[in-house]
Amino acid sequence: MNILVENAYVLHFVWRYIKYIIYKFNLLVNLKYLTLPVIYLVIMFLLVPNVTMEVNVVSYQELDSYNDTITKEDKIEVILDKYNLTMKEFKILRAIVLSEAEANSYEDAYAVINTIYNRTHSKNWVKSVSNKFGKNKGYSLYYQAIHPNQFTVYQSGAYKKNLNNDKSIGNDAIIDFLYEEEIMHNYLSFRSHNIKIKNSESFSKKGNNYFNEIKEENYI
Repeated sequence: MNILVENAYVLHFVWRYIKYIIYKFNLLVNLKYLTLPVIYLVIMFLLVPNVTMEVNVVSYQELDSYNDTITKEDKIEVILDKYNLTMKEFKILRAIVLSEAEANSYEDAYAVINTIYNRTHSKNWVKSVSNKFGKNKGYSLYYQAIHPNQFTVYQSGAYKKNLNNDKSIGNDAIIDFLYEEEIMHNYLSFRSHNIKIKNSESFSKKGNNYFNEIKEENYI
């Protein structure tokens, strides 16, 4: 991979983080948080060499080709290491998400795993789960997912039907979210689509209704 492609790869993740910061803190309103994104933008310009548009196009095509060679198995290995999960824990987490999400819905599976992820960044949720399972367990996606009285499919055992479900579109959504960490929303809770919640949001036709946004002061 040449220097330009390496830089482009870095920029991909830098820009993704900037978008997340803008989304999280609503920077269009809270201008005081613009400092960090501005610093990152400066770094981006320093990283990019002066090249022609033609070279840029070719290089990004090369980068896309490089990303296409990454298999699901490769991504799962990265995910296990990144989130400190065992394969058994990952399968249980995946099964819970698939069982809670609308069947055959990429968007709703993505939204469910996003919700669990958000809880690992909530002071209240981290404290609650850590009190139950032990120090720092609240930062774990797995322990957030199996926390008592949260996901009925785990309490009832209904999740087990999806333990080996690695072919569904929902499985793709889970892997994509955990690998890329492209944030869809900042909600901490959801209810079934047939339960109407004030100021809630749905991401698919019969998907869950998501609500209870994480507050800035509660964010870790």
